[in-house]
Amino acid sequence: MLQKTSVKPTRPAVLLGLIAAIAFLIFGLVFLSVLIKLGSGLGIAFMIFWIFIVLIMIGFSIHLLTSRKGVLELDTESQIPEGGSGPDFEAKLRKLELLKKDGLVTDEEYRDKRAEILKQKW
Repeated sequence: MLQKTSVKPTRPAVLLGLIAAIAFLIFGLVFLSVLIKLGSGLGIAFMIFWIFIVLIMIGFSIHLLTSRKGVLELDTESQIPEGGSGPDFEAKLRKLELLKKDGLVTDEEYRDKRAEILKQKW
């Protein structure tokens, strides 16, 4: 079964990119002021272009931080069988066994739940 999956960079990666973009902006502004004092026309044009691109990077990083929507949507295969809506009985039994082993369910709760799982359609 195909389903759409939204892909988005992690929050720390976006924050790191934002910090780098802000550093590039500071560098660009400082270098632009130096170039203005020197009167270098081509350098000034390049630094204005530089600052424009960095502002786009900052805007995109802020968008990623505030948006819940991903950057890219992919069609992916679902791991869930078409007839089921959750893990198969084996996975449920293993999870129940771990809960019992960790002392999170009593023996009686374990037996009841195990019987319930085994009654489900395989």
